[in-house]
Amino acid sequence: MKHCHRKIPLTALIVLVAVGAAAEVPRVTNGAEPRDGMAELQLEEIWRHGGIDDEEVLFGLVTSVVTDDEGNLYVLDAQLAEVMVFSPDGEFLRTIGRQGSGPGEFQTPQQLAMLPGGGVGVTQMFPGKLVGLNLDGTPLGDVTIGDATAGEFAVLINVASGGGNLVVSGMELGFDQATMSQDRHMFVRSYDLDGTMQQEYVSGDQTWVFDSSFVLRETESDFVWWRLAVDHQGRVVVGEPREDYEISVYAADGTLQRVFGREYETLERTEAIKARFRAMLDAQTGQLPPGTETEVAERAQDIWGIHCHADGSYWVTSSRGMYEPPEGALVMWDVFSPEGEFVRQVHAKVPGQPGTDRLLLTDHGYAVKITGFWDAVLSAMGAGGQSEEAEPMEIVCYRIGEM
Repeated sequence: MKHCHRKIPLTALIVLVAVGAAAEVPRVTNGAEPRDGMAELQLEEIWRHGGIDDEEVLFGLVTSVVTDDEGNLYVLDAQLAEVMVFSPDGEFLRTIGRQGSGPGEFQTPQQLAMLPGGGVGVTQMFPGKLVGLNLDGTPLGDVTIGDATAGEFAVLINVASGGGNLVVSGMELGFDQATMSQDRHMFVRSYDLDGTMQQEYVSGDQTWVFDSSFVLRETESDFVWWRLAVDHQGRVVVGEPREDYEISVYAADGTLQRVFGREYETLERTEAIKARFRAMLDAQTGQLPPGTETEVAERAQDIWGIHCHADGSYWVTSSRGMYEPPEGALVMWDVFSPEGEFVRQVHAKVPGQPGTDRLLLTDHGYAVKITGFWDAVLSAMGAGGQSEEAEPMEIVCYRIGEM
């Protein structure tokens, strides 16, 4: 281990760490406070749809929003199994994709991404595949994940793209009836549009044995499916540990280029948040042997999401940024430079409920608020636990201004 030969700010310590016989990888360790303090993200509302007063647009469960080069927004409704397209000023243009098993159709959609070369891809959870659509809604072809003929069944969970690199996360499952066991290979991979796997960046293996001692534990089910992004150069950015604020940056070819993080105290969950995740785990036991018990984590994962800004910076949503942003703010991001230095924290003061509503940053200068997101997730899972009927979901589109 040796120190990098350049002036290092007091807020960050950069060392070079050898990884096996490979080249040394820069590791940036930041303190708890950002170099440039706190800033407010200026947001101007430009349109909204859904909610109780919209007679044109109804949302079930919005899970993903992406934009094209014209500034149009593509909104995936996982419950209605369709993609709604809106113009930059909020005009409802069309619906593309639909539920089914034919060309351009999908079941259990999860996420959206703009595809290299054009078009949009929709993740189908099971059997795992990425359904391609041209922007006018005509089928573009599918990217199939896994090899069912070899007895492996793939579940596709998330997708991200950038710089021509198409990256998915999911897992391959194999079941042994004789031992009542399930082999689980969890992965983050890149694929060509013809379905050829290019790289596997992060992976993990588990075997679940469904005997009388089996317990569905949240921490043992944890993986980086959602803690990943792809930047505009095609690098894959992953928050690998659950309770260690650390982010790895991989080149498109799989080479680990950089690791950075910050001092962070893992957040103890409130009883209300534990109840939410307990309800989610309980809902999943419907697919497991009767009587399966569950165990929810006492602490939240440190990193909830990563957004790669066009300027090369990384905007990270921590557990505190999600659940405990500054007063009056809906969310707060930790912003890191392309080199991994913790430069500032940015919060967005828009109406909403932290930890229940979501605020997604998109390319082309938009932020999109999804109201009642976590309540809608619980409802879609059949998890219940809501004392009152939730209001219809609404999305609000903001234009991002200067900080």
